[in-house]
Amino acid sequence: MESLGILNVTDNKKNVYCIDGNDALEIKLVRNPEDLQSPRFSFKPDMCHQVFGESEQIFGYKGLKIKLYYAAGNLTTYIGIEYEEKISTPGIEPDNVMEMLRNAIQSRFETNITVFERLLQEDDTFHPHGNLTNAFSIGDGLESKTFEVYVNDTSDANFLEYHTKVQTFVILYIDAANYVDPDEGNWKFFLLYEKYLSSNMVTKYGVVGYASVYEYYAYPSHIRPRVSQVVILPPFRCIGLCSKLLNSVYSYYQTNRKVVDITVESPSPDFQRVRDFVDCKNCINLDAFSPAKLKHGFSEEQIRQCKERFKINKKQARRIYEILRLKYTNIHNDEEYNAYLAEIKDRLCRPNKKRIMKRRFWSYFASDPDEFYVPALPDNGTLQDCDEDIEDEVLELKEQYDLVISRLNRNH
Repeated sequence: MESLGILNVTDNKKNVYCIDGNDALEIKLVRNPEDLQSPRFSFKPDMCHQVFGESEQIFGYKGLKIKLYYAAGNLTTYIGIEYEEKISTPGIEPDNVMEMLRNAIQSRFETNITVFERLLQEDDTFHPHGNLTNAFSIGDGLESKTFEVYVNDTSDANFLEYHTKVQTFVILYIDAANYVDPDEGNWKFFLLYEKYLSSNMVTKYGVVGYASVYEYYAYPSHIRPRVSQVVILPPFRCIGLCSKLLNSVYSYYQTNRKVVDITVESPSPDFQRVRDFVDCKNCINLDAFSPAKLKHGFSEEQIRQCKERFKINKKQARRIYEILRLKYTNIHNDEEYNAYLAEIKDRLCRPNKKRIMKRRFWSYFASDPDEFYVPALPDNGTLQDCDEDIEDEVLELKEQYDLVISRLNRNH
């Protein structure tokens, strides 16, 4: 709930007693008791509006520090709140930070650091819930790290209790994310862990990432898995783990004959880039995507091979085609490069052209063509304007594709 007290004080006091929730909140994954006094594995949220309100401001404190600590494996939780001063103006109440956190976290937590430290011992015997579906290593020699992916569903009550703790990360790192309703039984959950040796030489597991997938029904007896939420926690980013987790999800479904295709729900630009990289890396060696065949344009063969081999739908297959064709296009050859840009431009402009032509058609039969629910372009109504507006979109798309290609070149 948004603070109301903030409206009742002067601007000067407002600034003194206001703090950004993202700055105040410190999250930590504790692997060993000594980590409690170390910045190791401490990190900040990307957002906190679902905890502290739309403005993400906390009112009523100076020097506020909120500690949200987790045992790295079983996610036993501790919350500690410290501040230098709390507002004492009569009639003005500070935000109830503990209540805000309680409403957001929705699972049991400790408020005594001594009790939490004692409970850390239980993490030594923690083993991930569910079934192991993938394992891999990153790095070489002494720098090598081992990771495992476990898949779960809603039938395990013990996992659902654990999942409640995991979901806190979702609202802190995915904009507009919602908690999963376990009563909807078509969910699959993929948990990524690092498998490591503790300081006392015990094999342990630490949470690294999470993905949720909803299995939609497809006629007559098939399913369409849709990737809903994917999170890699900040200490483990930028080492390729998101692509590994996504590939683990793909691998889980690719051999299932009931799966029609795998889709993604409203991907962010960053996640779409990871998805593009994974899909292009998977498809680059398919015969239909050879440099010679890419030059002949987007084909039914490419659609078929994407779907049969990797359960990729037609829309994403087209995107893979455009990225790989750009990869093999000589951008210094004007004729070759302009032909590629023209094809992308035509694909982007085609739906708008169809809408304009439909409106023109219906205008012959009705005084008000809008009643036929053929949407007009938002700001323009001519084919020439359509062409001009698409130019920027083509160049923006090319910039996105270039980032994917750059990563492909580094990893191929």
